[in-house]
Amino acid sequence: MSHHHAHAHQGEFDENAAAKLEWSDAMLLGHPPMDDTHEEFVHVVKALAASNAVTALGCLQAVEDHLLAHFEAERNWMVRTEYPNMDCHLDEHQKVLDTVLEVNRLAKAGQIGLRDVQRLAAALADWFPKHATYLDSALSAWISKRKHGGLPVILRRDVAAGVQQESTFA
Repeated sequence: MSHHHAHAHQGEFDENAAAKLEWSDAMLLGHPPMDDTHEEFVHVVKALAASNAVTALGCLQAVEDHLLAHFEAERNWMVRTEYPNMDCHLDEHQKVLDTVLEVNRLAKAGQIGLRDVQRLAAALADWFPKHATYLDSALSAWISKRKHGGLPVILRRDVAAGVQQESTFA
């Protein structure tokens, strides 16, 4: 597996990414606890994107809390399964978490406003599909291979016709 980084460069992201981010079976990676966590990620980021001056701080805290648990769960899976690409994956998590922690700190201090919080939501929504496609899918396949001896079988319902489905049968 190649070492593909899906790093978002500051300021270079789709400002409308949060509006486009929707959970669907197309996002399933075949490790149910990971898929559940990813679905929750989509919901907290969408809530952050839709937040207003009254709800923004609570939504931002929900994103921070989610990411702390999400990234810790993935780190634990990597450690338990002796995942070979752990450092690259964890580095990307840390960069995202550092950004969220800093935005939350600045927002709580009143140093940034709603527009900045919504830009964070857009940046997270832009980053996530690339991260999931390249890094999390590899982790899911690794976990499945270690646990079951083969790649995960992923059943995707209601995926748009005409979309090329990749076979994940080992």
